[in-house]
Amino acid sequence: MTVTEKGQLDSLNNVTLTSKVKGYTTIISIVPEGTMVKAGDLLCELDSALLVDKEKQQQIQVTQAEAELKQAEENVAIQKTQNDSDNSAALLAYELANLDLEKFLKGESQRDINVKQGAITKAREDLQRAEETFEFSKRIAKKGYKNQNDVEADRINVVKAQIDLEIAKEDLAVEKDYVQKRKERELKAAVEEKERDQERVRRKGIATLAQYEAKLKAGQLTYEVESSELERFREQIKACKLIAPQNGQVVYANQDNGRRGNGEDVIEEGTEVRERQAIIQLPDFSLMKVDARIHESKISLIREGLPVDIRVDAFPEQTYLGEVDQVSSVPISSNWMRPDLKEYKASIKIVPNGADITKLKPGLTAEIEIRIEERDGVLQVPVQSVITIGTQHYIFVLGSDGEAVRRLIKIGQTSDTTIEILDGVQEDEEVILNPRTHFADQLIDLEEQMALERKEQAENQASGQAKRKSTKAQSSGKSGGKAGGQNSKKSSAGGASGFMKRLDKNSDGKISKEELPEPMRERFSSMDTNKDGFITAEELSKLRGKRPPSGGQRPSGGKRP
Repeated sequence: MTVTEKGQLDSLNNVTLTSKVKGYTTIISIVPEGTMVKAGDLLCELDSALLVDKEKQQQIQVTQAEAELKQAEENVAIQKTQNDSDNSAALLAYELANLDLEKFLKGESQRDINVKQGAITKAREDLQRAEETFEFSKRIAKKGYKNQNDVEADRINVVKAQIDLEIAKEDLAVEKDYVQKRKERELKAAVEEKERDQERVRRKGIATLAQYEAKLKAGQLTYEVESSELERFREQIKACKLIAPQNGQVVYANQDNGRRGNGEDVIEEGTEVRERQAIIQLPDFSLMKVDARIHESKISLIREGLPVDIRVDAFPEQTYLGEVDQVSSVPISSNWMRPDLKEYKASIKIVPNGADITKLKPGLTAEIEIRIEERDGVLQVPVQSVITIGTQHYIFVLGSDGEAVRRLIKIGQTSDTTIEILDGVQEDEEVILNPRTHFADQLIDLEEQMALERKEQAENQASGQAKRKSTKAQSSGKSGGKAGGQNSKKSSAGGASGFMKRLDKNSDGKISKEELPEPMRERFSSMDTNKDGFITAEELSKLRGKRPPSGGQRPSGGKRP
């Protein structure tokens, strides 16, 4: 059993050079196709003029971003030192305010009170001396040693000393009750304010530093982005030169782009290429393969390691040997003309068998024949001779009397051209090709019977009756009787009345189009001869009477398996 497909030759070790330039660019130089090159050779150069201009402009952006980043770094450093200075000054002011308060409470307050008390003591002493002087003046005045004016002056001095004493007392009271309390409150308030000011300075410094740090981070990101963009432009400029990664022969990657009316993307100087478009391939001709597409109906048969016979169209006289190397697990993207087509890519490795592999070139068309299974004594018939109705398979065999006989068969594996027969046909029997062409009415009748049987089975199961398995079609195939003989007798045993009874659901003596099984509705117009919209028993009898016998002479195209 084999599977045959078409494919294209390619190198097993094939390096493809693609355009890595964003968007579109133009080929300005390329080595001639077929040139043998070495690793490191320049193969193709793409237009980089626009990229060079962008690279220069980007360099300016990077320089500006770098300057802004440096300024942001310095601002952060300056702000950190400024915060330290401001915090130190606020702390010093707080400590000085505490010292002023402590100095007042422990020193200045008592000193000022002592001064006031000293003034009172001095005022008392002055008053006492004035009073003594006044008394002395009065005594000696009586003796005539002082005049009255001197006595009056001493009296005035006493009054003055009394006033000074009262003033000294009042100064002490004011000092204790007002001056001392006010100054204490002022100094305590100053301490509290310096403490709050210290916290404000600290928070203000943190906020300002956070702003500068945010600007620094933004500057770093901007610099990184601009530098990355500059590096990308430089890489793009570098990518405009395609260098050979290995030794090989230059093959242009001309390929069908799959768009109607656009033909091929021809690789040559002046051609516009897009990003990721293949431009050059460097195949290693010592190892070759065939890339083929396997239809989904056959992919289950293909596995790695199966032997393959390969015939190249350019060298039809030579057969190459190969084996299945890889089979894709997902289908290839469908073509826009056939979106429902599912195919899988298979890679066939060509193995040395004495044939000259060096003359093979990539792109040559080849036919592969994958040998799925090899067995002896397998009975096969052409695929054109087998018909499938439902789950059963039938074949028409030419009997010894020259009449065609329909048989139910059991099949095995299939290939593109033949089907394995497990039961129902003997070796050397002649089978008829394309039986639907020669026995259309008989096959339609068989399909109708099988449809009716399936319908009856469904109705019986729905009503809960005992299951009855119909064997009309099976017995007709297994009997091996002649298509026009025994089988035709079984089909006519029921007659037209039997069909009417099965199809006439409402028992009105006629059949409407809705009462017919789905496969028979297409023939309703031809069965309704009087065109009244119903089929009567008479019309059905005439139709069955006109049907030709199932047997017949051997049609042209008969072929032995």
